[in-house]
Amino acid sequence: MRAEVKRSIIRGKVRAPTSKSFGIRLILYSLLANVRLLNVSDPSDDIQVARNFVKELGVIEEKPFAFNKVERLRSPSSLYFGGSATTLRMGIPILAVLGGRVMLDGDSSLRRRPLNAIIDALKPQVSFSSTTLPTIMEGRLKTDHITISGSESSQYISGFIYALSLVGGGEIEITPPISSKSYIYMTVQLINSLGGKVKIKGNKIEVEGSSFRDYIGEIPGDYALSSFYAIASVITGGEVSIENLYPIPEYEGDHSIVEILSKMGVKTEITENRWKVFGSENLKGVTVNVDSFPDLAPSIASIAPFADSETVIEGTKRLRTKESDRVYTITSTLKSFSVKVDANEEQIIIYPSAIKEGHIECPSDHRIAMLAGVLSLVSNGIIDRAECVNKSNPYFWKDLISLGGNINLIK
Repeated sequence: MRAEVKRSIIRGKVRAPTSKSFGIRLILYSLLANVRLLNVSDPSDDIQVARNFVKELGVIEEKPFAFNKVERLRSPSSLYFGGSATTLRMGIPILAVLGGRVMLDGDSSLRRRPLNAIIDALKPQVSFSSTTLPTIMEGRLKTDHITISGSESSQYISGFIYALSLVGGGEIEITPPISSKSYIYMTVQLINSLGGKVKIKGNKIEVEGSSFRDYIGEIPGDYALSSFYAIASVITGGEVSIENLYPIPEYEGDHSIVEILSKMGVKTEITENRWKVFGSENLKGVTVNVDSFPDLAPSIASIAPFADSETVIEGTKRLRTKESDRVYTITSTLKSFSVKVDANEEQIIIYPSAIKEGHIECPSDHRIAMLAGVLSLVSNGIIDRAECVNKSNPYFWKDLISLGGNINLIK
């Protein structure tokens, strides 16, 4: 599909896109208790992968997104994870405690992502035929103490929290540095809110046996995905109200985009579950380390050219192994819109620029298409393979249209 985007003013009210991170965690929670997710329609590709994963393990889906826990889970012979790194990385520790022999595979973007940290953590009890997908995983984890590197992905650590909860408890020792800590806190907060007993003590996480309560409710909205709507309104001179977001917690995370935009000069207001964005008189460049929230890098990149000074995105090493090499795809997309940008191993530097009409093909990375879509609202632009946004937000283009975006979708 091609998205032809014309200059537009973005204003109005919109429901926040469903949080992929919360959604996957809530679906995986059906391994521990019954889960009823309300008002889920046209779910993202990654949510569908998580849904299929728990059903392959034996969870019963009584009706759409109503999951019944089973007493005994099973280990399937093969699993396909599409492009969902979150489900893959959280799923491997769960499969390890179940035991068995299973072929793991995914799409081309997932096949390029390394598995070294989890392979090292599970040795020698669980073996893998390859350090990347496709791989055959074989064996069973019998210990209740895990040591794992924190530098590759926090999602493995979240997966071990679920896995140890399944088997009555244990301890996770994380070897620093620990990247994307916010997602570990998200997992701990969710599990504990439903009866779990998980404690973070420095670089160790203690998981105790618990009696888990059923979950009935909606999947909260996503700040990172919502930020594209917020930024689109700012740079086009509009204003927007985004609803169904979760209260901002104390730890850093995707919700940190609210504070980052405020530091850049964006006028915002958070009330209960609503984020109002009123625009800006003058935008200022900032320096932001995204190691704890790497998914915000494309969002920051979409507003940075409009600031009055350079914006520096630091902590970018892990961006190389996202859905695309995001250091490359962020910079190449910005250059397609005539933005001046430099990058090295540690940072991306984006300079104030007069953007011009651009044209990209989505590099199998939903957030890069969203970045280009936002820029196009100021300069005009074309995004080919625009359906790649379905990975996290199938409503992206429709929501922008409902907010005043002049967008023609050509199948």
